[in-house]
Amino acid sequence: MLYRALAVILLLFASSASAQEFGTINFDFDSDRLDAQGLEDVAQIAQQLKERQSYKPTVVVGFTDAVGSFGYNDNLGQRRAERVAAALEAQGVPVNRIGSVASRGERELLVSVAGPERRNRRVTVTLGEIMNACRTYREIPLTPASVGEELQTDLVARLTEAVQSFDALAASRRDGAAFQMAGAAREDCGIAVGYSADAIRKTEYAQKCFCSSARMQAALN
Repeated sequence: MLYRALAVILLLFASSASAQEFGTINFDFDSDRLDAQGLEDVAQIAQQLKERQSYKPTVVVGFTDAVGSFGYNDNLGQRRAERVAAALEAQGVPVNRIGSVASRGERELLVSVAGPERRNRRVTVTLGEIMNACRTYREIPLTPASVGEELQTDLVARLTEAVQSFDALAASRRDGAAFQMAGAAREDCGIAVGYSADAIRKTEYAQKCFCSSARMQAALN
């Protein structure tokens, strides 16, 4: 019954999923100053962040072009990221919405050139993953305020993955750790998806779903 209902839930929540990237701000050569276009871009991104009450942390990452030393560019990328984070906060984005501010320097060039290139001089604002692994579900930073359409969509996706992994492992008669973890994720995520948004245990089983899903991935890999 639960898995028949899953198809209906997927249709209901597919439209609520949106891109994980909010935008990119570009910079002048060797500068961490926001120009007029940069300020406009920050304002647009800030508005998106305020409108979308995501439970995921906002990640701000600075990049540079390939001109200059590796260490200098790491520092420049960090200054750019910090400048954008501060500008977002000045636009009314709560401080606790900014999950991390980091630099990738010249490591990830959009355009592979050794000289100046504005498209490489950028800061990206995205949503980060809430976790990579867990020892216990209580480590997962979800609260009743996290519950909403976005969380439900992610729970459904994790349930779908767990069901598919469990069925594939069962068909191949593999009953090791991955099979057990897939079974646990299928159960936890199924219960989490089935609870209504105002259910007292919705958050608890959402945490269990995230944790068992991460353990399943570790076992599969």
